[in-house]
Amino acid sequence: MAACCLHCGLALSSGGVGVFCCPGCAAVYALLHDEHLDRYYELRRGKGVPVADLPAARRDTKWLVALEQGLRAESSASRITLDVQGLHCVGCVWLIEELFRRTTTEGRIVVNTAVGRIDMVVGPRFDLRGFVGHVERFGYLLGQPLKNGPRPSSDLLWRLGVCAAIAMNSMIFAIPLYAGLERGRIFSLFTTLDFALGAAAVVIGGSVFFRSAAQAIRRGILHLDLPIALGIALAFAGSVHSYLAYRSRGAYFDTLDVFIALMLLGRFLQERAVDRNRAWLLASDGTDGLLARRMREGRIDVVRCADIAKGDTLLLAPGDLVPVDAILELQGASFSLDWIVGESRPRSYAPGERVAAGAFATGNEAVFARAATPFEESPLRELLRAPEPGSPDGARMTVFFQKLSKAYVLVVLALSAAGFVAWRLATGDFARAFDVSTAVLIVTCPCAFGIAAPLAYEIVQARLRRAGLFVRRASFLDRARAVRRVVFDKTGTLTTGELVLGNPEVLDSLLPEQAAILYDLAARSGHPKSAAVRDAFASRDVSVARRLRAVERAGLGLEATIDGRVWRLGEPSWVARSGGTATAADLAFGVDGRVLAPLATVERPRPDAAKEVSALEADGMEVWLLSGDTQPRVEAAAAACGIPARHAVGEQTPRSKAAFLDAHDNADTLFVGDGVNDALALDHAHVSGTPAVDRPYLPARADFFFVTPGLAPLRLALRTARALAQVVRAVLAIALVYNAVAIALALAGR
Repeated sequence: MAACCLHCGLALSSGGVGVFCCPGCAAVYALLHDEHLDRYYELRRGKGVPVADLPAARRDTKWLVALEQGLRAESSASRITLDVQGLHCVGCVWLIEELFRRTTTEGRIVVNTAVGRIDMVVGPRFDLRGFVGHVERFGYLLGQPLKNGPRPSSDLLWRLGVCAAIAMNSMIFAIPLYAGLERGRIFSLFTTLDFALGAAAVVIGGSVFFRSAAQAIRRGILHLDLPIALGIALAFAGSVHSYLAYRSRGAYFDTLDVFIALMLLGRFLQERAVDRNRAWLLASDGTDGLLARRMREGRIDVVRCADIAKGDTLLLAPGDLVPVDAILELQGASFSLDWIVGESRPRSYAPGERVAAGAFATGNEAVFARAATPFEESPLRELLRAPEPGSPDGARMTVFFQKLSKAYVLVVLALSAAGFVAWRLATGDFARAFDVSTAVLIVTCPCAFGIAAPLAYEIVQARLRRAGLFVRRASFLDRARAVRRVVFDKTGTLTTGELVLGNPEVLDSLLPEQAAILYDLAARSGHPKSAAVRDAFASRDVSVARRLRAVERAGLGLEATIDGRVWRLGEPSWVARSGGTATAADLAFGVDGRVLAPLATVERPRPDAAKEVSALEADGMEVWLLSGDTQPRVEAAAAACGIPARHAVGEQTPRSKAAFLDAHDNADTLFVGDGVNDALALDHAHVSGTPAVDRPYLPARADFFFVTPGLAPLRLALRTARALAQVVRAVLAIALVYNAVAIALALAGR
């Protein structure tokens, strides 16, 4: 039996941290024990969900400002609603409620796992920001309430409950008919009640299929809901005719009620898993939810990015997203462009330089910038647009199911019409012909797709969910079975987005005092390159020998003067006054213009990237790497993961990524990306996924998202989709045999 993560229960991989699958799980496990919240594991029962290691720089909390201002303005208790990401069990509910009780002794809280929402009633002195920060330490994300749209499964649930109750009672009321009664007060009362319940079932449950069939016809599609709707309508019409004409003979109310309840059950199973996965994440409202700090007349206000005009002065704090192209003012700063071009290493900008929209501020202090364009001209408007409200979230049927639905509906309708015409001509009895036609529609109703197939999909989605992959679009598993090409983005997808020291052996050449100074300088900076150097010392015996007074030179690095000697850690050309550093080095450490250690940082690949790429190729997949980063870095990442150099394509813009997919995707390509520059590619790919759960823009446009440190769930999803297709084919074969027999009996008038 494979070893499992002590926190989430996921199987351990080579990139695990001891008995944990990832650093996130290790940190949360330690936090739960340190704060005596171990009861979480008792309440959770079973496996949990891996804790996504979200970059702290991406946690934008400007949305909290308005809530805090409203809370302080009230003199009495206020109600606050927050969306929450990551809820999945009773343990989560208890944990958040316990954190609330530790924050305040007043007020109350209700945590709704079905919707992913927290409702609180708190006083004006409640530390809202502190509570949000404390909850997010345990791997959850909180945000403004945007999950307001109706959930299809919620509507189906109450309809299913009512129709199930109707079906059970109608079977009781049908007993006199089956017992042989043909007259009397009890018989009359029960048949009347059966008629009333049948009418209620058609209105409450049948309307779901009537509406779906009508929408499909308007779009020019012959959907499987059409024969279901016709069967319900004709069976009810025939039963009403029999009830009014004969008061008994030929009424199908009880059978019809049971049929409607079973069809609703299948539809509910289809919708429930997808709804639950969508509720797990924060909702996306596209660019409407983007906020920025704007300075006017000496005041800094949090405003919607849509209100930004050309020339506005913006305050960009560490972690802030640059909403428009902006010109730096007063001082330089570093910005991460991984969401735009996939470049993992932050770039340094001097005052007066232009920073592209979509960059993230990565420095240690806030800087001012002037908007070079209004927000209407920002490329983020197109890349971060929200899905259209009321749309089926972009779900697409496979060609196979489109053809099957059309053929099935046409054949069933043709047989039903043929039966009516044949019996009408043979007997001249309109009622008898109508009964035969209705019977054909009822017995050929696609129960295999209404009940059996949805149950299989539910089991598969539950398995993927336990593995850390969440399906967001109902048609994903149908389309995934056709995938023969997998295209990865690089930064944050095939790699973790973190930097590591590529040549740690160079540290062994330093004297103890030199190593101590280098470690001290690296520990003082939050820059990703400095973090890579600091982490490289984790397994080495090094201690800080003296207190430094370091100065950070914007865009260059850190500098400290000790006993008249100048020590530097930063850009090689700045450290080495005479040049002569190693070409592979993008960082250097030296003293008085002499380089002591050329340092090369590289991206850390996901722990199982090479293994999973090899396994995908063994499964017959063609694996590509498509990135906006420079070609040499893309080829280096591809080589580390075992992807052929001819399949490594770099320096791609958002539109060129989409164009690449248009040229190569023959309804058989899976694209996996995590940056805003991948948004268009997600729309153009046959199947799409993302690990980017820290911001809701991309998951809202993808077919699935995953939260594991490795890529194993992708291969599991593709293999499971193919296995599911075999099950569906078996269900189809059984259904065809059944239908052949049932249609013959129905047409024979039996």
